[in-house]
Order: sequence, then C-alpha cells, then structure tokens
Amino acid sequence: MAMKNDDTLMQLVEQAACCVNMLGPSDLSDAGQLDEILARIDRVVHEVDRGPGSLMTQLEGVTADAAQMLKQVLRQEVKDTSVALDAIAKAICSLQDLVRQLEVVEPSACEGSGEPVAVPDASLADAAAEENAASGGEGMTISEDDAPLVVDFITEASEHIETAESALLELENHPEDNELINKIFRGFHTIKGMAGFLNLTEIGSLAHSAENLLDLARKGKLVLAAENSDVVFESVDMLKRMLGGLKTCMESGTPVATQEQLPALLETLTAAAEGRMPATPREPRPTKEDDETLDGILVNKAEAKRATSSNASAGHAASEEKIKVSTTRLDNLINMTGELVIAQLMVAEEVNSGTSAIHELARKVAQQGKIVRELQELSMSMRMVPVQGVFQKMSRLARDLSRKGDKRVDFVTVGEETELDRTVVDKIADPLIHMVRNSLDHGIEPGEARLQAGKDPVGHVELRAFHQAGNIVIEIEDDGKGLDKDRILKKAIDNGVVDPGQGLPDEEVFKLIFHPGLSTAEKVTSVSGRGVGMDVVKKNIESLRGKIEISSTPGQGTTFTIRLPLTLAVIDGQVVSIGDQRYIIPINSIVRSLRPTARQISSVQGRGEMILERGELIPLVRLYRFLDAVPTEEDPTQALVVVVEEDGRKCCLLVDDLLAQQQVVIKNLGDALGRVQGVSGGAIMGDGKVCLILDIPGLVALAQRQ
Repeated sequence: MAMKNDDTLMQLVEQAACCVNMLGPSDLSDAGQLDEILARIDRVVHEVDRGPGSLMTQLEGVTADAAQMLKQVLRQEVKDTSVALDAIAKAICSLQDLVRQLEVVEPSACEGSGEPVAVPDASLADAAAEENAASGGEGMTISEDDAPLVVDFITEASEHIETAESALLELENHPEDNELINKIFRGFHTIKGMAGFLNLTEIGSLAHSAENLLDLARKGKLVLAAENSDVVFESVDMLKRMLGGLKTCMESGTPVATQEQLPALLETLTAAAEGRMPATPREPRPTKEDDETLDGILVNKAEAKRATSSNASAGHAASEEKIKVSTTRLDNLINMTGELVIAQLMVAEEVNSGTSAIHELARKVAQQGKIVRELQELSMSMRMVPVQGVFQKMSRLARDLSRKGDKRVDFVTVGEETELDRTVVDKIADPLIHMVRNSLDHGIEPGEARLQAGKDPVGHVELRAFHQAGNIVIEIEDDGKGLDKDRILKKAIDNGVVDPGQGLPDEEVFKLIFHPGLSTAEKVTSVSGRGVGMDVVKKNIESLRGKIEISSTPGQGTTFTIRLPLTLAVIDGQVVSIGDQRYIIPINSIVRSLRPTARQISSVQGRGEMILERGELIPLVRLYRFLDAVPTEEDPTQALVVVVEEDGRKCCLLVDDLLAQQQVVIKNLGDALGRVQGVSGGAIMGDGKVCLILDIPGLVALAQRQ
C-alpha cells in the first residue's frame, strides 16, 4: 500500500468511528454519511499493493459486514436497531485494530508474498510509548486548524467520561445489569475513536486499553468488580487529568505533556484483561480529599483565577465553554425576540406620530414590558443546568472514602434532575465535598460499632435536592452517631468561643462547628479532623447568598440543609426609600412590615433600641445612619420598619416608605469598591439610576453586635 493510501485508510476508519458514535435508534441522520465512508474504505482496501493476506482479507470482510448491516438498518430489516448499531460499532472498532496492525508491518517482508507477518509482541505500554514518540507525544502542540476540533473533543469526551463514571457507580449496586457495561464500553469506545482522529495518541491508547477490558466484561469473560472495577475508575481519573491538561495547553499555547503514570496504568489494564495482577504495586491515586488540598481549592480559588487570567486571552476562542441548550427553548427565545422587535417598533411609531391617545401608548408600553419580562425569564432558564454532574462527583467521592475508611456505606442521591444556575452549580461542588467527607468520616460509625448500637452495619447517606419557595434546597442526611453537643460545647469553651455557663439552644451549639479551628475529632486522619473546612463551607455558601442549617439526634444521625437562590443574576426585591434615595431588600428575607407604636419601642441596656413585635424583642437598625442618608422621618412611629430574618435571627430596618416590588438584575459594585458590609450589589432601575441591594446577613450581624 502506498503511504498516501495508508494515511487515507486510517483517516477514513477514524471518520467512520466518529460517525457511528453519532448514530442512535431514534437518530439515523448520519447513516448515509457512514455508508459512503464504508464504501470509500472498501475502494481503498482494493487499491493496496502490499500487506499480509490474512489482514487484507479481514479488512475486506469486516468492511463488507459493517456495510451490509448498515443497509439492513436503513431498510428496517433488523429486529433491534440498538443491537445492530452496536454490532456496526464493534466492526469499525475491529477495523481500527486491523489498520493499526497493518501500519507496523515491514513492507519488505510482505510485498508480493501474500503471507501473514507476525505483529511485534509489545505491551500496550510499549506500543503507546512508540506511538507517542512517533507522533511527537510530549511537546506536541495543537495547530490553529485543529483547535476548534480539540475544543469540541474536550467537551464531548468529558460528557462520555461522566456517563461512564455514573454507570460504573451504578454497576456496583446492580452488577447483573449488562446494559450498564455496554454504556461504559461505548463511552471509552467513542473517546478512542475521536482521539485517534485528532492524533491524541496517549488518550487513544488509554481508552483502547480500557475498552479491551470492558469488552471482556461485555462477553462475560471477566467480572467488572473489585480490582477490575478499580482499574477502570483509575482510567476515568486519568482521562479527566489528561483532558484537563489538554485544556490548559489550549489556553496557554504550551505543548501537551506526557502523563508519566500512563505506562503503569496501561500495564495494569493489560494485566487485568489477562487475569493476572501487576508484578509491582501501582502508585496510589492522588487523594483529592486531603484537607490541605480541598481547603486550598476553596480558599485560593480567587488567587488561582487571577494568576491564570493573563493566559486567558491567548486561547480565549479555543477554550470558550459550550453547553447544550434545548431546541425548544431556543425556538421560544427567537420567537420572543421577534415579538420584542415588533412591540418596540409599535412604541416608536406611536411616539413619533403623536396623534394617538395617551392610554393607547401606555397599553402598548405595558405589552412591551410583558414581552421583555418573558424574554428575560426565558434567557435565565437557559442558564439552568441539572445538579446531576455534581451529585455524581459526590457519589464517586463517597465510594472512594468508604473504601479508604473501611466502612460499608450506601450512598443515595435524589433529585439529580433539579435545575440550578450553572454558576451556583460550579461553586457548590467544593462545599459539598467537605460535607460528604465529614458525614462519612465523623458521622458514619465503623461496622462493629453500628452492630453494637443495634444498627445495620451498612451506613446510609442520602444527598437530595429539590425546589422550595423560590429556592433550591440541598440536604445531606446520614444515619450515623449524630453530633455530640456536649463535646462541641466543651471544645468551644476551651477555645474561648463561648463563655462558661452561657446557655445556648441546640441549634446554636451545632453551628459552632462552623467556627474556624473548632474540631471535635478524636484523631486527625487524611480525610478530616484538623478543624478546617466547615468554616470555609459556611463562607462559600453565604457568598452564594445561601444559608446552612443543622439538625442532629444522638445515635440517629445528622442532616445538613443548604438553601440557595435559583440564580445569582436576578432577585425579586422590595424597593424602599430613605429620603431621596432608593434601596432594594430581597423579598425572600422579608418577614413583614409595620408602623410601630410608641409602646412597642424601647431601649434595652447593652442591646440598644428594640421593637416588641408579637412577643419578641427585635433589634432596630436605623439604616440612614449606616448608609449615610438623610431620612424624611427619624421617628419610627412616623416611618416604617421592615422585619427581616436571616438564619433564625431577625432585625427591624427603619425606612421612610415602601415603593414597588420588582425583579432586578444584580450588578457587582466593582473592584474599586470591593465588598461593603451590608451591601451585596447594585441594580440599574428604569430611570437609569443605580440602587444598592441590601445584604441582609450583614445587616443582621450588625444588629446583633449593636
């Protein structure tokens, strides 16, 4: 075979692999393209002028079989389209293997002989190293022409990895489900095909080796459990790191680095496929769960973002993130945009003519406002993504931690389809890592201890998400030993956090675990126990305008409840006035508003001004002093107070008047102002002026200090 044909054959086979992965029982739109590619492969195979006879015969036969099966699918002559497509994908996988074997055959050894030549007996690790050296491997850079393809590859491969990891986790609970094995196999197979097309040899070699192991499991020749399951999980982790490195290279323009641990992992995959364990122990996987690593992720994320921002412009186009959006939502967005344009033209025409009655103009402006509001809500819905990806990471974390701690834990997730703003989803993952880690390490007891307590030796941890009153609620519940209130209180007194004899309700005692450095762990482990982490969790959740609550029963377990806004971009707010200034209070924080009487107002020694409302003394905050505004009324009996609540604590905000309720888009105050206590951001109003959005947690904390 001439070298040109050799290259063409490999390219065609990789194109076929990519194409077959696009097919599905309900989507055969790419079947015609695949049929054409198979026909071109057949023509190229018949043009060869060298090659071992057996390989050429197999190439011709496999190509013909795949083409015949595809035609039967197109003619609807198969009973099960999914099975037929799987057979076609397997045939094309065989074509890839045959072409690779053909490439390593020496031309002088087979020209004209028609006899098969043995393929060199090299391990997968050696083969990967040879391919890597031949193609540039370490030091290889991505060309501008390939950059868009690589970006798409990273996005699609990440989705396939997530799907495979989810199926792996489910397979441990349902080992008899063969469809799960098929799902995992298809993920690695697809990645292998796409990587081969882009000449990403290391990724392709790893996916191919894992695929071989999974193929044995599909055929019933190997059980995908214990060590075999562990090595597939290691392959998933390695692929994640390789994709992360590839993305970094795209952003910075640096060469792709070789993974030093890849040869050892490839050898382990080969050993697992052959039914033998590796001769030398494998290097342990990085434990992302270490306290220092996790806390570093949370605390230093802003610094890391600033450090990498200088390289962002170089690879901005290539590294731009993409998300899949429902076509129905896009169609609705387009229709609403058209309606908006029409309404705008109507308003412009009305204003320019000046002949119609005022009420007609107002009616059309109101219609335009309705359309704009619907358009805004629709565009915001396109930012929403399910929490499934984050929950899947927590399932994997729970699996690894339970094995590391030698505990049997049943980890269950509920409500993975619940949608949340993608910005919130990205930021909630790290706090959840800390909380799941603490539930498994501190909450769930060892099996023997659970038996002695009359419990099931298998612990139960449930992570669930659901919508409630305009917020999203995420709960982590375990059936462990519960929080030790006395131990927490003693530790807090020893650290000077709480005064001896200070009476605190259970809820306040439980919240002490969020105090920096306060740990009640009996020993420090690689998982937790250094007294860091939970304080960072609280800060991160509050930065998302959320709050966290704890309920615990000794011997029965603990539940952490996180309440978050659906989006960080828009809030429903109550506009209030102080003098000639307007401010916005988030609706969800408001309990009620009232005009107090003189009998309700009092000054308590050491606590400042208080208002007695429904039998409860609530601190009064004169906002005009805090905001340096000039009020119309300083007497509370002539003004209004808005009762707000945060985390069970209340305060009364003194304002002049309540204006409108409206939805506003939150804008940051900018780096020049930074973070101002009591103010969470700003919003541009209809008249073009900026109103400050009040930060209720900060104001409540201020009231408590007063």
